[in-house]
Amino acid sequence: MRVTLQRVLKFFTSVRLAIFLLLILAVACIIGTLLPQSQPPEVYLKQFGNVGSKIINAFSLYDVYHARWFQVLLSLLTLNLIACSLDRFPKTWRILQYNAKKEIDEKFLSHLSFNAHFICKLPFEEAKEKLSALFKKEFSQLEVASNPDFVIHVKKGSISHWGPYIIHGGILVILIGGLISSIFGFSGMMFIPEGEVSNTIFLEGRKHHQVYNLPFSLKCDKFTVEYYDNGMPKEYLSHITVIDNQKKFKTTIKVNGPLDYKGFRFYQANFGVASNPTVTFEVTERKTGKKFTLTAPFNTPVPLPDEQGAIKVVKAFSDLMNFGPAFQVVIQKPNQKPQTSWVLSKFPEFDAMHRKGKYTLVVKDFTRFTGLEVKKDPGVWVVWIGCIILVGGLMISFFIIPQKMWLKLAPHKQGCEVWLGGMASKRRETFKHIFQEWANEVKEVLTCGT
Repeated sequence: MRVTLQRVLKFFTSVRLAIFLLLILAVACIIGTLLPQSQPPEVYLKQFGNVGSKIINAFSLYDVYHARWFQVLLSLLTLNLIACSLDRFPKTWRILQYNAKKEIDEKFLSHLSFNAHFICKLPFEEAKEKLSALFKKEFSQLEVASNPDFVIHVKKGSISHWGPYIIHGGILVILIGGLISSIFGFSGMMFIPEGEVSNTIFLEGRKHHQVYNLPFSLKCDKFTVEYYDNGMPKEYLSHITVIDNQKKFKTTIKVNGPLDYKGFRFYQANFGVASNPTVTFEVTERKTGKKFTLTAPFNTPVPLPDEQGAIKVVKAFSDLMNFGPAFQVVIQKPNQKPQTSWVLSKFPEFDAMHRKGKYTLVVKDFTRFTGLEVKKDPGVWVVWIGCIILVGGLMISFFIIPQKMWLKLAPHKQGCEVWLGGMASKRRETFKHIFQEWANEVKEVLTCGT
């Protein structure tokens, strides 16, 4: 049992396991970036064939970041990180708890990585006071002993030993945030016709064909499109009223201007003709050129200006054969066979060219729907907190040097004798200059000669 436990611990503390998991996660992220996500099965079947489509479905590659195996990999990496940190912590704790011996001799100091020795002409007591004042000014962790020689031990930058653990903690928080988003987050679409209210999200990915009902509703008051001179869309604007019980407020959602509310983010994704639109036509009498405005609710006959017949919108498409919004109308006149025609929003002359009759029709306006992409990412703030912790850990690890220095002061026939020693566990070249500066400062305070 003990051997088995040791093997399990060795497995989870393995650096190879961490590297393997990171490589697999990196490949998964590449797939999730390059492979279009949350597409209908027929899209993958057409693009990758029967075999490729089966592989995509088997491994849930159509929604990588919510796949169970992706969540398992994140969980394993989290356990590996915790196990590695716990395995290496005792050694760090021993370093942090290390107390230098108070009885410092010349042999100990001479074996340190950095050391200096000089004679000071100041009296022993005066030198002791000056050295105490100097070190207390610069170091918070200060140990002083006088038994019988005067010894000072100082430590600085001990927090640097915690740097790797702070980094691990930051990564751990990021992984937890990723897991939260993967398990509880989702993305989907809302389709709201102008003037209507909805709280229904059609979920994508692994929850395809499922719906989620928001705890509040959105009403599309108006959808507007601004165009460039060449006819290309410039700006999509959804004028929305958020209805949350008794609370109501108006806002505008546009491209690159999402709405954030109660943990949900709404992006302007697309738009189109409403399923049962009300269409406003400009009706022109061919002979006289006289113009009228006629508003036709979907599938409802509306009298023509001369009351001699009616017009009815029977079909509507957001994009008919790449010609843009199109409406099929039926014009019924007394004792005549009904006329069926298409009226294209982007080609106002189409009806006049393809249909004979007393009047020509041009689309002036129609009821649209707004398509909003909705994302719920409950782990995003956890990830941001983890990133801040990670950056803090990196700064501590790279910019703070853990350093220890010892000073021994002993009486001498010329005044007093000074031994100075120091050590650093990393960035030794940088500490070399720091130690030399301190040796020079000690000499300057004591006005020593060599």
